[in-house]
Amino acid sequence: MDYRGEVAKFIQKVGHHPAWGLNHCQRVYHMVPEIAGTYVYDDEIIFLAAMLHDTGSYPGYSLPNVDHTLRSKGVAGNLLNELKYPTDKLPFVLDAIESHMFYSEPGRSIEAILLRDSDILDFLGNIGILRLFSIVGLDEWASTPEEALDRARTFADALPGKIQTRLAKRIAVKRREETLRFLNGLKRQTVNYKYV
Repeated sequence: MDYRGEVAKFIQKVGHHPAWGLNHCQRVYHMVPEIAGTYVYDDEIIFLAAMLHDTGSYPGYSLPNVDHTLRSKGVAGNLLNELKYPTDKLPFVLDAIESHMFYSEPGRSIEAILLRDSDILDFLGNIGILRLFSIVGLDEWASTPEEALDRARTFADALPGKIQTRLAKRIAVKRREETLRFLNGLKRQTVNYKYV
């Protein structure tokens, strides 16, 4: 069975969220080899977890008062069970999905740690800022441009400290600097954010 192909088709069909959709999933997946260094990991587990980790936030799948990590784990479990994904590998995919957010404790496997670090990196730098502004008015994380700026500042300060792997920490430092350069430039050009 081509699990990757089936999951990719599923995400292409449903993954059109402005900040957590298909492009985000692909960036998260493709960042892992960059940050893995000498860690040995199962690429299929990473691929499936990266593609499915935010499904619980997509329209049609999100549920009120249910954290998207738990909802994503449920959606992924149902889909992978339908596809008859090997039961010995399924817990690793689901653990990585459940523990992928920066506010979660890192998962138990190297795949979970790499997925989490990669996902955190996508909240930083130019791409992190773009993602935040793509949801202004659409998501509680950024109801207004000012809230998006506050969140970008908070992420720049807090998220590099959440990273686990050495190579991801290096990238986080660079992306933090990128975020701060953007915010400082915007502050100058908008009279202390008055005219954002």
